[in-house]
Amino acid sequence: MSETALPLFYRTVLKLLIVLAVFSMDAGPGAIAKDEIEAEIRFLYVQPGQTLHNIVRRLYPERQKEWDKLKQQIVRDNPHAFINGDETRLKAGVRLDLPRRMVVKPRPIATNVKQVGTVLQVKGQVIAVDQRKASRDLGVGDGVNVGDKIVTGDDGFVRLKMIDNAELDLRCYSIMVIEKYELQSAGRGSILNLLQGSLRKVTGEIGKGAEDTYELKTPVASVGVRGTEYALRVFQSRGCDGSIDTGDEGLYIKVIEGLVNVHNKAADTAVAKNDTLYIPLPDKAPVKKNIKPGVIEPVTEEAKEKEEKSVSPWWWAVLGVIALVLVL
Repeated sequence: MSETALPLFYRTVLKLLIVLAVFSMDAGPGAIAKDEIEAEIRFLYVQPGQTLHNIVRRLYPERQKEWDKLKQQIVRDNPHAFINGDETRLKAGVRLDLPRRMVVKPRPIATNVKQVGTVLQVKGQVIAVDQRKASRDLGVGDGVNVGDKIVTGDDGFVRLKMIDNAELDLRCYSIMVIEKYELQSAGRGSILNLLQGSLRKVTGEIGKGAEDTYELKTPVASVGVRGTEYALRVFQSRGCDGSIDTGDEGLYIKVIEGLVNVHNKAADTAVAKNDTLYIPLPDKAPVKKNIKPGVIEPVTEEAKEKEEKSVSPWWWAVLGVIALVLVL
């Protein structure tokens, strides 16, 4: 898939979210969701390195029991996208038509909207989709609520100030759900679900208490902390907003202050200040390794100039050796 096609895909996803939201705004307070609901995303273009399992896991994270059926249906509906009908051999660059409807149990829609954060800074395209699938553009001063799905475009960025004074930066190509945010003394805790994208978080009051519940979920691993600052990137193989391509959709995490615990099916790993970690898959153990600049955070002009200056003397030395050989 070409580089110009990728931003178009994300713009299309955002437009689909908004269109689908319009059709769901007629549900009044206290309404019950229908047994059949429209899927939020109707199609997507496969990126290099993506697998059907990862796609289904990302789009339907709360429906793990249905993953096998979903994969079978996608293979049936998209024979052009698989080599010899093998679900493990997915072609890059092709369009996948996704299941139009998912049957779910009726669920009550919340009548009381609880604001848990405020937008401090925003640029580009950023929307919030609430529990009724109604969408709204986010601007400075707007609130975000429990149940909101925050979506940023290819040029999007949003900084949120949460009710416990935590600050959260969500960068381009990101999708995050606020599942829980409770500051009351009893049952104090927060649960965020980063389905994909790049995030930097400075924790607030929640997470400092021994009884607090704090979790940042991702498709690859979950993160727990005790008063810290960290940044991560997950399910984002292509760079944007100054970041670089990674070529895979694993989890990259950097601890800036404090201590982080990373948990997945394979292991529990403690990550200390200034440490960086990489996890390729949910069933693979985390690996501590250096992560090159530009993977987690944008490469600044200052960093580029510094790198060029550090490389320059080396090239001059090489040229000097070449010149000496030619003279001899």
